[in-house]
Amino acid sequence: MGTSTRKFDIKKHVMTGISYMIPVVVCGGILCALAKGFGGYDIGNAVAAGATPFSNLNPFSWLGFWWGVNKLGSVAMDFAVAVMTAGVAYSIAGRPGIVPGIVIGYCSAQSKAGFLGGLLMAFIIGAFVNWMKKWKLPKWCVGLMPVMFIPVISTFVCGMIFLCVFSIPLAYIMDVFQQWIISLNGGAKAVIGGVIGACMGFDMGGPVNKTASMAANALGADGIYGPMAAKIIGGMTPPIGIFIATLLAKKKFTKVEVETAKTALPMGLCFITEGVLPFAAADPARVIPSSMLGSAVAGALAVGMGCESVAGHGGIFVVPMMTKPIWFLVALLIGSVVTGVVYAALKKPASEEPENKEEEDVDFDLDIQIQ
Repeated sequence: MGTSTRKFDIKKHVMTGISYMIPVVVCGGILCALAKGFGGYDIGNAVAAGATPFSNLNPFSWLGFWWGVNKLGSVAMDFAVAVMTAGVAYSIAGRPGIVPGIVIGYCSAQSKAGFLGGLLMAFIIGAFVNWMKKWKLPKWCVGLMPVMFIPVISTFVCGMIFLCVFSIPLAYIMDVFQQWIISLNGGAKAVIGGVIGACMGFDMGGPVNKTASMAANALGADGIYGPMAAKIIGGMTPPIGIFIATLLAKKKFTKVEVETAKTALPMGLCFITEGVLPFAAADPARVIPSSMLGSAVAGALAVGMGCESVAGHGGIFVVPMMTKPIWFLVALLIGSVVTGVVYAALKKPASEEPENKEEEDVDFDLDIQIQ
């Protein structure tokens, strides 16, 4: 197997996992956005805690109904990384990779490792499961391999690799990073807005994105709402910018990429940054800098002009609740155009990409088939 083939296989595995994750993210993000739009930005706190999250739920009341919708969306988002990890592991090792992928991917989502941690562990899981398949066992054990030995041993070994090797240093690094972002609040408003925006556009739901988001949430809890606006605008800009890039340089994109960008637009409006992941995974060297630049510009402009948001999520649905919403929309447009123009300029024409036809078949296929 040549080097180019190996690279294509890695890309194929990543895009398979993303194709499984995207519908989960779309479902969760839009449900949460609708709930906040109709139930209020604080809808997540509308139902008092009980013995279970649903103990005091009355779905036949207005707030209870939208709280339930928000809860469904939140649960979907909680499992997005788990589904992606399982999808990549499945692409590498087949069905035996699904169980450890779901379990360890969910652990990654609950820690600060996020998307990147889940992606890394998916490759470790896939390699480990493929190795286990080569074990020579007595005949009586063969039937137990897919239902007991592989799921239990692979989840145990790979799970402990994650918990012992990756989760602790990642948590420490991200804590330090979060405190640094919070410390910027004492300086110019545009600076912290730009930094949070750039972080939101860096890894589209990964640890840097989530750390910046938590820093904004921490400042919001102290009554400082500018960074919350930067968080939202920084997450909305990349998918919208990619859509704009396909309008500016349509000939550089395949038909499948253009169609994928059309789905990224509403995702961006709903604050679902993951809409840009198919492009970032296929062309990270150009997409990530374009995304970071546009999000930084948008975040700096929004916070610099005095935009504030008491809501931490909701995208376009919570803009009317913001301070200076018009400036927020202006900053969103400018930042998105920056991303679009930069990526349109950097993007290689489709005809120059020899693997493009194969990528059309694999990379952007969002159809999930149950086997």
